[in-house]
Amino acid sequence: MGGTTTMEFRVLGPIEVRADGEPVRLGGPRPRSVLGVLLVHAGQAVPVEHLIDQLWGEDPPASVLHALHVHISALRKGLGGRLVTVANGYVLDAAPDEVDAGRFESLVAAARARLDTHPARAAEDLATALALWKGEPYAGIPAGPDVEAARLRLAELRLSAWEDRLHADLALGRHHRVAAELAGAVLAHPTRDRLARAHLLALYRCGRIADAQAGYAALTEVLDAELGVEPGEDVTALARAIDRRDPTLDPPSAIPVPPSRFIGRRRELDQLAAQLGASRLLTVTGPGGAGKTRLALELARDTAADYPDGAYVVELASVPAGTVVTCKVAAAANVFERASEPILRSLVTRLHNARALLVLDNCEHVVDSCAEIVDTLLRECAGVRVVATSREPLGVPGELVRPLAGLAVPAEDDTDAVAARVESVRLLADRGAAARPGFALTAATIGTARQLTRRLDGLPLAIELAAAQLRTLSLDEVAERLGRRLDLADRRSRTTPDRHRTMRAAIDWSYQLLAPDEQALFRGLAVFVDGCRADAVEAVTGAGHDVLARLVDQSVVVAEESAEGTRYRMLELVREYAAGQLAESGEAPELRRRHARWYAEFAEQSYQAETAGPRLRLVRAEVPNFRAAVRWCFEDGGDPETAVGIGASMWWYWSDHGMSVEALGWVRRALEDPAVELSPAAFVRATRAASALVRGSGDLDLARRWGEQSLAACRELGDLRALQSALNGLSFTALAQCDYVAAEEFAVECRRACEEGGDKYRAIVAGTPLGLALCGQGRLAEAGELFADIRDACRDAGSQPVGMAAATSNLAMVRRRLGDLAGARALYRESLAEYYDLGLPTGQMEVLDGLAGIEYAEGRPARALKLLTVTDREWDRLGVMGMTNQFRLAERAGTRAGASAALGERVGKVVESVRGSSLSAVVAEVLAER
Repeated sequence: MGGTTTMEFRVLGPIEVRADGEPVRLGGPRPRSVLGVLLVHAGQAVPVEHLIDQLWGEDPPASVLHALHVHISALRKGLGGRLVTVANGYVLDAAPDEVDAGRFESLVAAARARLDTHPARAAEDLATALALWKGEPYAGIPAGPDVEAARLRLAELRLSAWEDRLHADLALGRHHRVAAELAGAVLAHPTRDRLARAHLLALYRCGRIADAQAGYAALTEVLDAELGVEPGEDVTALARAIDRRDPTLDPPSAIPVPPSRFIGRRRELDQLAAQLGASRLLTVTGPGGAGKTRLALELARDTAADYPDGAYVVELASVPAGTVVTCKVAAAANVFERASEPILRSLVTRLHNARALLVLDNCEHVVDSCAEIVDTLLRECAGVRVVATSREPLGVPGELVRPLAGLAVPAEDDTDAVAARVESVRLLADRGAAARPGFALTAATIGTARQLTRRLDGLPLAIELAAAQLRTLSLDEVAERLGRRLDLADRRSRTTPDRHRTMRAAIDWSYQLLAPDEQALFRGLAVFVDGCRADAVEAVTGAGHDVLARLVDQSVVVAEESAEGTRYRMLELVREYAAGQLAESGEAPELRRRHARWYAEFAEQSYQAETAGPRLRLVRAEVPNFRAAVRWCFEDGGDPETAVGIGASMWWYWSDHGMSVEALGWVRRALEDPAVELSPAAFVRATRAASALVRGSGDLDLARRWGEQSLAACRELGDLRALQSALNGLSFTALAQCDYVAAEEFAVECRRACEEGGDKYRAIVAGTPLGLALCGQGRLAEAGELFADIRDACRDAGSQPVGMAAATSNLAMVRRRLGDLAGARALYRESLAEYYDLGLPTGQMEVLDGLAGIEYAEGRPARALKLLTVTDREWDRLGVMGMTNQFRLAERAGTRAGASAALGERVGKVVESVRGSSLSAVVAEVLAER
């Protein structure tokens, strides 16, 4: 074998030798054992006697020398001149770097020397060293004392090198990787404290605190069961630190570390990390106090290990508006101005071949300068990625904008246990405990916490300022003072930037950066409650969509997309600030007048809309604006007629959504206040709406009286369409009174009036109360034919889902009363699906009542009672049981009585089984049945 042959000796796994990359034949187990001993002492002479002792122990055969020479000869065929004979023994001529174990030890030693100063390079070297291992050391040969000792030493070194690499990874913020790698490994090595500490710390830094606590408990149990000992002092101390959420356990970083714990936003962080991997410029936008800075710093910490050339944070809030910030950005990267070249060029030179992360925080007031710097760096420095925080985008090509709102707040129907785990509530609890030792949310205060976080829009800054008040106030007292929430302040903080001392200061910072036309629209949007559509903005404020779009870009308005289009909304804290600016401007009366008139017109259009389904969803979103408009009309606006227009036009919606009492109060206020004079047309509408609304509350005599007043006024006014509505309403009132003859007369006249007006479709649909009157008189066949005609007419019209659903439900009722239970069930399910899609609860409840009758008739009393129990609760909640007709009520009562009698003592258990079931859940369950 020539002297230029490259040899590689492998012992970190099965013994193997390669010459120029090709495997060398070594013979059987005994020659390999000889080689193993020689490799343990590579480069050193091994006496023959020592070799014999290592291979054969104390009882060698008589021919042991001959046997040894045979094995040496076999090895020499493969190793050639590398196996050298010396006096009384042999030498394996192998340099340390030719033996994988030698290279492993060298890499580990080098890595340990830089473990604390250069953890990224140390982690890389340790990973390279550990990759040399292919299995147990010196595998596949009988082990003498020397080989066995080498095995043990190398195995221990391997474990300690692994621990060193985990230590480096944790220092680099790779806790997610460490947690995944160590899952299950700690219990396999329960006595290795460094492994246990690495695992617990990684879980904690991943936010998996419960898993870390469970891991410590499992380790304790294993050590006690197997060895009768407890975890080491360092592990126990770490477990205690985890229990108290010690902030010193957070990952070490060159990135600024805030003094308080980061709460929530895990999903956003994971998404942002993925987006940063795909886009080189990520801009986090949002209103003041949303937590943009904190999120960007956490993102930088989480991803710092991906940037070996550094992560640089540039805080720009203190820079005067309009400043060129190139020097400040360059200084953060340790680049300083030289006379020979512009500072931006020096920065490009420094970062040209670097893999680095640049965080530009608070760019909104220096956005032009930031955009120029970022554009240049992205074009000329391929390894640079930028995270910017701003209240508006930078406008650089390739920019990915991520709007940030407040933290998640509890939903209305969340249980207390669920609410306590919601991010905004957790933040309040954490900051409250920091403000007042011993503070904790309890069953008595969780409701207040839910209300408080919702009223603060989940904004972290607002929640932290509220929590600071807990030093001297109870949580209930803090909530009571939320009327002054814009001025909540942490008076003890001496280091907080001025713009974050109060929410007013945070929002004022944004307001002062707006152009005059943007400030005007910002003020004008305060008249809207819980958002609006773009057409409303333009009609009320006169501002074009381009100005509105700029406010969205600058994070003072939120654009929310839905199937019905985009709505524009201010956070409530922002709207409160805008309302203050509006009041000071003197523009409020005119803008609120326009707002009320626009929503009165919208209400009228909704009443007459042919596309009922989409319109219903639009109306539902505008209820807060209707309320605000009515309130202003009756109070500062002095315009009760416009209020009546809103209340009367929308009576059908109020009845179906549990707002009958509120809406009736609006209309009665206009009708019964002697100081209010309504026009004849407004009086007609008011009495018509009042009749319908009071009918739902069960006062049928008053409903009839107001209905007849409306009818008389219609005849005097000569308004044919109003006459149709009045007759239709009176027919339903007569039905509720079981006056079926009068109901039939009103309905027939209504149809005739519709035909006279040339509205054939409305003439057919107006047959609904006529059909119900026929049902009341026992003329079921006639009623069935009429409901089928109405159903066909709605289907032909193609845009009347409400009429279609009602006609189908009524036809199902007739079929059921005629004994066709299967046909009735199919029709009820079809109607239920329509009502469910429309979001009309009263329609869903009538259908479920009908299905309950079928369930009872078919011998399923428990199922019938469950359905009635749910609808009982919902009818009572909405307060509109009187809207349905009396024979339906009688049938419902009969079903309940029969089902209860059949169930006997089981009634209570059946009722209890659906106590927590929502209407929507029950409807979805029924629709899912086959």
